Amino acid sequence: MATESPPQRGYLSQKAYRFLAALVFRDFRFLAIASLSSGSGAWALIVARGAWVFSIPELHATWGLWVGLITFAAMSPRFFATPFIGYLADKVTRKTLLQWVYALQLVQASVMAVLVMLGVDNPWYVVGLAVINGTLRATQQTAAQSLTPNLVDRERLPNAVALNEAMQQGSRAVGPAILLAVSVLVGAGAVFQSGGVSFSLQNLALTIGTSAVIFWACAVFYLVALIAALSIRTVSSGVIDRNRSFWSNTAAGFVYSYTTPLIFGIILMALAHCVLVMSFESMLPPLALEKLSADGVTFDQNDVYALMTALGIGALISSIFVGGIVSHLTRGRVFLLLGFTSSLTPIGLGLSSQTGISMIAAVLMGLGTSGFMTITHTVIHSVVPDEIRGRVASVYSMHVGGSMAFANLLYGALADHWQAGMIMAVSGAAFTLVVVGTLVGSGFWRGIFFRGEARPVAAASPAGAD
Repeated sequence: MATESPPQRGYLSQKAYRFLAALVFRDFRFLAIASLSSGSGAWALIVARGAWVFSIPELHATWGLWVGLITFAAMSPRFFATPFIGYLADKVTRKTLLQWVYALQLVQASVMAVLVMLGVDNPWYVVGLAVINGTLRATQQTAAQSLTPNLVDRERLPNAVALNEAMQQGSRAVGPAILLAVSVLVGAGAVFQSGGVSFSLQNLALTIGTSAVIFWACAVFYLVALIAALSIRTVSSGVIDRNRSFWSNTAAGFVYSYTTPLIFGIILMALAHCVLVMSFESMLPPLALEKLSADGVTFDQNDVYALMTALGIGALISSIFVGGIVSHLTRGRVFLLLGFTSSLTPIGLGLSSQTGISMIAAVLMGLGTSGFMTITHTVIHSVVPDEIRGRVASVYSMHVGGSMAFANLLYGALADHWQAGMIMAVSGAAFTLVVVGTLVGSGFWRGIFFRGEARPVAAASPAGAD
């Protein structure tokens, strides 16, 4: 008897299925919403805190240093706390960990908004809240990355990892874009009416302050993330050897990462990439002043939001595109292409003197850097065993986040003495040398770029087992 052939998808349906395949799973959809919303809150806080510092005249002489210090405070927990976070992500129920994290993020964002409402302008309070925000964000990222493979089937795992990363990276556009919209509406005196009741953002801003409105908007992102996380049903955790100590179980993640050549190589490349071309957050305010200000002197927080939104648009596009790549060979070649894109676009942005070119360069820079990092995430989470994934994810996060924290502190301090654009151009040139060096001098990397050798490998003593 003849079997009925499956229904044929149209061209657009085929493309949607290829690039968004993992969204057919209910719990993954809620995780994606939570990741997008919490990521939007995190990036919105980064740019809002930077703009807040630049709004305080008393800090004028050390604007860059303070932005760098606050950004360092927000990112450094990924270096100091991730060994403990990875252990937690494998020991406790991952969805429960996510729910607690989002609830605490909502609290810290609300505290920041209240402090701004009260007119507190001591940046050390912001540094303290940034540490809390960074610790919770590091926990959320590790838990979400560890949970993702439990929500989809093996076939669609690379797409799920890439989409989760797309939500994280693409949220660079969503969060700052919404802040930009709120800021513009406040400035325009927009009035919303419904059922005879009117509401003016400008009146609200006059009551509690424009900056407070911005920070309350950041808190709303975490509220949405919490609601989405509470809808996840899948229960999963890693495997902890109860006969071993905390330190021994934690060390298993480092042993696996450092003794598996593919994982170790990817971590080193991601580290170089993050130090040289992704640690730009502390330079966003001075960069916006150089590239987008009409006179190069007057600072406008909307310019910061617009610049981060442009970076986020490119990030979202490339992350979704990478999620649709199913061939190891194609992924390797795109990895190389994105490496060059990541290195050359900061040079273009740093040296540009026209607003339009700067915005285009920012979109392309977001496309290159985020696509590159999405591939590193996809490789790691596709090959690491589930029982140790949380700890390996924490090792990866420690290297990536820690390097970005220290680089942001350095770049922020340098921006008080040199042009931010020139710093960015020099660091982009340095990463160009890294990419060319691996291409010319490393057979390992040529195998990944041209033969698609970044694929599953045998485990190296997972879960701390002998």
